Amino acid sequence: MSSSPRQSTPDTNFGDDQVPEDQGTMQDIAISGGGIAMNEDGGDPESQPEPGQATVLDKSALRRCSAWITLVVASSLAYASLAVEKASANALDQRVWSFAVLGTTMVISLGVAACFVAPDCNPCARAFVSSSSSTARFFELFLSLLMFILWCIGLPIIMDPSNGIAIGLTQIVNANLYLASWVCFGCVVFIVGDLMGDLFTGEQGSGVGLSRLGYQRFWKTRRGKWFALTAITGIALSGSVRTFQAFDCRQAVMNSNSTCIDTKIAISMTVLAGIISLIMVGIGRVGGMMAVHVEKVLSIAASIVWTIGLVVVTFGEGPGHSLGNLFFATWGGFITSVLITADCYRNVFTRRAAAAVTAEGNNPNNNIDQIEMQEDAGVDESDI
Repeated sequence: MSSSPRQSTPDTNFGDDQVPEDQGTMQDIAISGGGIAMNEDGGDPESQPEPGQATVLDKSALRRCSAWITLVVASSLAYASLAVEKASANALDQRVWSFAVLGTTMVISLGVAACFVAPDCNPCARAFVSSSSSTARFFELFLSLLMFILWCIGLPIIMDPSNGIAIGLTQIVNANLYLASWVCFGCVVFIVGDLMGDLFTGEQGSGVGLSRLGYQRFWKTRRGKWFALTAITGIALSGSVRTFQAFDCRQAVMNSNSTCIDTKIAISMTVLAGIISLIMVGIGRVGGMMAVHVEKVLSIAASIVWTIGLVVVTFGEGPGHSLGNLFFATWGGFITSVLITADCYRNVFTRRAAAAVTAEGNNPNNNIDQIEMQEDAGVDESDI
């Protein structure tokens, strides 16, 4: 017995109204505990976790979480070191300001780190660490910028040898406070930079049109190294000037003192290095092949200047032969200038290596089947 299949007729009531794919999906509605919660992110179940579901931090949040925790530890150590230190009678106001900076940093970092470590303890913490919340990111950026301003004011006070808080005229007097303060400043700078990167390249930046500015993280570009070299030069110059003033090298009787002679050379070298760095920071806005050639020349000049400064400052009876800001700044400037120079001439070395490999490959006496080199991989000539 054969039977023909039944043919169904289309429903005239719903045939003309197709439901769009991005509306009315089951992913947009979450039912939990008798309540209905709408997901405003267009059906992304991970952007708004359901109650009882563990919050998962993205890569950027994990980086900042580590920085916030380090900031808690470093600020606590610095605060304790300052508290047990014997107060100097001539720097009481500076100590009060140092306590204010360290205490504010400790409180803010402790609260933010608690939100990252336990995001599911309350709805506010979950909203703060949510990657889809623009308000939370801007609020975190506001807190980090506030601490950045505080540390730009407080760090010179803590590191001023005349105050005798962390360092004296020639050596470190409170090593814990010295190291912890620099770690705090570094963490704050890292957090601000990471948030700015997310703001310019992430969804929050796209919402306000910042993603069109072509932002790149500074530590991935030579421009960022030139900015860092400028800041390091300022630290080295201030340290050299303070040593010059401490030894009263302006007197004629001190002209034969080797430390004063080295200090004068150090001041000259840091001023010259600062001029080079400022030129490159300014010319980096122009771009073009002329800027590339100028950078190659000035990078070599900067390396020579910092090499001379390193020998004069840190060897013998130089002003930075003992551990202190001038010692670390001089080594930091030397290393940064060498990295910039190596980065500028990386393309030249790569092209020469590629040409040599090509010549060897064309030689019939060499048994080379295939050689692959990525020429200029990840290197931008306009990266200044």
